Amino acid sequence: ELAIAIATRLNLSGADELYLAQFNALVAFGDVAGAAKVAAQSPRSCLRTPATIHKFLQMTPQPGQPQPVFQYFSVLLEKCGKLNQLESVELVKAAIQQGRTQMLEKWLTNEKLEMSEELGDLVMTVDVNMAQIIYLRSNAPEKIINCYIQRNTSMLLQLVRSNPPEALEFAMKLTNNETGVQ
Repeated sequence: ELAIAIATRLNLSGADELYLAQFNALVAFGDVAGAAKVAAQSPRSCLRTPATIHKFLQMTPQPGQPQPVFQYFSVLLEKCGKLNQLESVELVKAAIQQGRTQMLEKWLTNEKLEMSEELGDLVMTVDVNMAQIIYLRSNAPEKIINCYIQRNTSMLLQLVRSNPPEALEFAMKLTNNETGVQ
């Protein structure tokens, strides 16, 4: 640890290798928290890579502890404040797979994720409204339009069930573009 501290403080070229060696040792030992901390503090974010995420995904969870990948992202959010695009996508993938979609809204509200079209595509599978927010922030106009269409389709279906004549009138206005919107 002293060698890592000195190499980091003096920005020596061997710091990356020292961090990698310590990270690999902690992973082999099963120290999720320690490995996450080393990865988050690595110089020039050298350990914030797909390979690192993969290692956390492969680690066996300890009884009573969150999944290792969630622990890793939690440390990154604490130490760095915001995830990069790759990390954002991987965190959301894991959250959706674990059924933890309620966390998505918190991360979006607190601006912890880097917005991207890929992230919006993932979220679209579980929540059109949140996906629309992501598409707006990532400047993906075609995807925003798709969200509006999906939301209006749902609205039209509800209208068909409750008031078929009004639904027909609404659908005709949409197809005839009587609203003046181009």
